[in-house]
This record gives sequence, C-alpha cells and structure tokens, in this order.
Amino acid sequence: MAVQRKMATKPMEDHPFIAKLNRSIKLDDADMAALDALLSRRITAKKAKDLIVEGYEYPALHIVESGFAIRYKLLHNGKRQIVNVIVPGDIIGFPACFYEYAVFSVTALGDMNLHHVSLDSFTDLCLSRPNIATALVWFAAREAAIYAEHIIDTGRREPLERLAHFLLEMLTRLQVVGCASERSFEMPLSQEGIGDVVGLSGPHVNRMLGELKSKGLIAVSGHEITIVDRAALQILGEFRPAYLDRVPVHGRPR
Repeated sequence: MAVQRKMATKPMEDHPFIAKLNRSIKLDDADMAALDALLSRRITAKKAKDLIVEGYEYPALHIVESGFAIRYKLLHNGKRQIVNVIVPGDIIGFPACFYEYAVFSVTALGDMNLHHVSLDSFTDLCLSRPNIATALVWFAAREAAIYAEHIIDTGRREPLERLAHFLLEMLTRLQVVGCASERSFEMPLSQEGIGDVVGLSGPHVNRMLGELKSKGLIAVSGHEITIVDRAALQILGEFRPAYLDRVPVHGRPR
C-alpha cells in the first residue's frame, strides 16, 4: 500500500507520538529504546491513498509521523461521514486491527510519513512496558471522547456552535504535537471535508466561517485559521478541552 523508503529522522523526543506519550508518563531510557525499535520501519503514503478500506482485513498499525488522514464511513447513497481527523502522533488501525474486518475507512489527505507496526510488536510493547501501555489506553479513551463530542455536535449543537467546537478541538490537538501556534493552525480539510465532520454542506460551512469572522471570533487566510477571541469561541461552542487532556498517572503530579 505504501513504499518503504529511507527518510531523514528527527530526534525521538521530538516525534509527535512521543510528545503525546510524554503528556501521560515519564519515559525512561528503556521506554525510549522500546519505542525506537517499535518505530523502526518507516513508510510513506501519497495523497488520497486508501490506508484502510472498510470490510477488508487490517492486521497492523501505522503511527503517524507527519501528515493528515480522515477516518470515515461511506454510506450507500454516496454521502460520507468523517468520524475523526487523524493528525501527527495518532495511531491508524484502531479499531480496525481488532476486528476481523475494518469497520471504517482511512484515507490520506496529503503525503504522509508513517511507521508500520505489526500487531504482535504492539502487543509485545504493551506487555513489556506497562507505563506505555497505560498511556496507550488514553489514546483509545480520547478517541472515544472525540467521537462522543462529534455525536453531540450533529445531534444537539446548532451549526455555528458545532463549527466553533470543531475549530477549537483541532487547534488543541495540533498544539499538543507542535503543529499549531498559540492561536493559529493550518486546516487540513476543505470546507466540504469540514462539513463531513460536522454534518453540514460545504456552502453552509462557508457561511458559518463567514459569520464567525464577522463576529470577530476567527480570522481565515487561505487554509490558516486564527482564533481571535478564544474565550468567546469556547462559550459559543461549549468547548471544554478536558476530554483531550492527558490521562492521570499515579505518582505523576498534574
């Protein structure tokens, strides 16, 4: 599915996956050595590449070093619901590798650098490094919390509220892995793609972005989104970032 190639590597501690783990645990030398071995096989995926196709077997994981993807369900009428945006540091393969057949599809939004990890290697890491395993449970818990917020978006929030919530969610997630500044980030989705997350049409998203701009809450320049008034946007979207926070680990102060 992707071609393996040699690429320039960054220090392990700067890797977005390591950055996310470091929010929950203090990695020691043995942890870093185990992670270095886990992330040894690098591959690339081109824009629009199907990384997972619903209904097919997927017995491995891919950890994202750079690039973005979408996890989605394609309905019989051709409509698409994006259940999550995959960002650097995320794991592709949850929950696909734990089912006989994948229940969602995943497609690259642009060129991606990934680490191929066999399910056996991942399981061995969890058994040998329990602190890492505890932190990885947070990955699944956070994913479930994101899905729950998106259900609330489409089920109960008004269009402007759900868009506000999604923009703040993306900013917060990207800040964790060093892909956003204090107030700005590059939106990896088109307006149609944003609509497929929040349950709106592309033109409706365009109108809602315009309304947020007119209210002085955001600024848009190309694909760059700047949060001008975060406090007001949080109130509008009822955004509480605790569901994206790190898991508390015994013995580590919050």
